Amino acid sequence: MYNKSIISGKSNLFSGVFFLQFILFFPLNFSNYFQLKFTHFIFGDFTQFLLEYFLNKKNIRIDYSSDSCSMLVLIIILLFTSSIFSAIIKKKQAEYLLLIIEYLCVFYISIILIKYGTDKILITQFPEPESNILFTRFGNLDKDILFWSTIGISKIYNLIIGSIEFLTGILLLFKRSQFFGLLLAIICFNQIFIINVGFDISVKFFSLILLLMSIFLARENGWRLILKIIRLPKKTFFDQATFLPYNSFFKILILGILVIKIGMLYFNNENKKKSLNLTGAYHVTSSESPYQYIFFHKDQYLIFMEESSEKMIVFHYDISADNKIILEDEQHHVSKHLFVKNKKDNTIIFSFNNQMINAKAINYRKMNALQNQFHIFVD
Repeated sequence: MYNKSIISGKSNLFSGVFFLQFILFFPLNFSNYFQLKFTHFIFGDFTQFLLEYFLNKKNIRIDYSSDSCSMLVLIIILLFTSSIFSAIIKKKQAEYLLLIIEYLCVFYISIILIKYGTDKILITQFPEPESNILFTRFGNLDKDILFWSTIGISKIYNLIIGSIEFLTGILLLFKRSQFFGLLLAIICFNQIFIINVGFDISVKFFSLILLLMSIFLARENGWRLILKIIRLPKKTFFDQATFLPYNSFFKILILGILVIKIGMLYFNNENKKKSLNLTGAYHVTSSESPYQYIFFHKDQYLIFMEESSEKMIVFHYDISADNKIILEDEQHHVSKHLFVKNKKDNTIIFSFNNQMINAKAINYRKMNALQNQFHIFVD
């Protein structure tokens, strides 16, 4: 028990010292570059040496921005110095130092949440997309730009999320509401970190450290309170020994029905794809055609995109027994058309509006939006 408390105390001190150094040396982009100059003065030459020697990066920026190689090196340095400081600091000094660190960490997280909450409320973090973005095809945009632009369209979303972050920052400043504020902060930073990883947004390191800092502040007493809040309720009728076998049976039955239903939907969709084998995008090669692209949607929709206006014309389609395509428009008018697909060169020919349309399949899966790219570093 004694050894366990010593290990716990040392790990708390190590974490606290690391977070204190991170607050001091990680340059925030709204700190008027004072932190950057300060950090560069202390760690600049050593960071440059480590980058050149170990990562073979000679012409690299040293700005310590999130997800940069320089930030990774800075984190490694701070982890190393934290282990040294936590080993030499005595127990009495450690308790007093941890109180100061916790006080500073709470203020730091509060400032971050109030700042970025205000930015969202004022629509400055996620602004309305610029004209060049609006006129760029969805598939040609990178995932981070797609997310940023989509969030920027919704003022209500920005207002709600910004207000929650702003409120969380305010709650942290008062002792009575501090723990509740920390719980909200953990939820906020957890969501932000997942978004940054999922959409490859280059603040992954920073958001992860903010999440860990929030968890560090809510440790021990906070987790005991959470366990009390979520403690199991008293036994009900369904927990009685006579009902337990039926209880398990009903659970298995419901889960089994759900699995079968979901499985049937999935396999039906897969069978449709295989039988029709048309899903995808086709570039119209007929010079006289007014259409630029033809899209076969997985839910059996045929979509024409006009070349001049990029207007979409939608039909529900099916393939008849004699390999003709049956189209149904929004007014439920049904028509039957000649349809031929050449599997060798992935071309299709069919008649529509008294003309023969020729189109060739294009590999739309190479577009930026569909690439599973993940950048640990931005440089």
